[in-house]
Amino acid sequence: MDDFHKITIKKTNKGLKIKNPTNYELIGKGMQGAVFKLSDDRCLKIYAKKRHCLRESKTLYAGKVSSIVPKVFEVGSNYIVMEYIKGQPLEDYLNSHLSISEPIAKQLVYIFKEMKRIGFTRIDASIGHLFVTDVGEIKVVDHVNSLKIQQEWPIRFFRALKKLKLLDTFLYQLKEMDPELYGEWKKLMDESKE
Repeated sequence: MDDFHKITIKKTNKGLKIKNPTNYELIGKGMQGAVFKLSDDRCLKIYAKKRHCLRESKTLYAGKVSSIVPKVFEVGSNYIVMEYIKGQPLEDYLNSHLSISEPIAKQLVYIFKEMKRIGFTRIDASIGHLFVTDVGEIKVVDHVNSLKIQQEWPIRFFRALKKLKLLDTFLYQLKEMDPELYGEWKKLMDESKE
């Protein structure tokens, strides 16, 4: 399984240039790196820049006290071997169900509150970084900026829900579940519109 060291990632003006002479399947790529499936329970994220690896490894270390982030098995200078999340992106899940069930809404509220409890400074996540596991648990991936960016409420997540026409439903559920948090986020939303 150590042959993953043969994989190289370089950042170019057109995005990431990936050389993968191995049989590991590319399962995702973003701005900072690419993710490969190593086994049924492990994946590998390789970063184009070592500082991004260091940043995400610090965040995952801070989040190890919580179930919302993947478990880490190994950290190198430009890679992290972590838990492979079996499931589907939240966006796909919501599109197939056409609504937000109460259990999913509760988990989402828990995730954002948990981010704050852990000490993340970015209380937000792209909907593409939230995964619903095969057992219905939600996990968050891609934490490169979770301790760098200052964001007090889930603005990117709310924008995605708005596009799916589910924001009002979620806000109603939030108001029922946690009126205090609803009030805090509503105030921040209103201030951001000014």
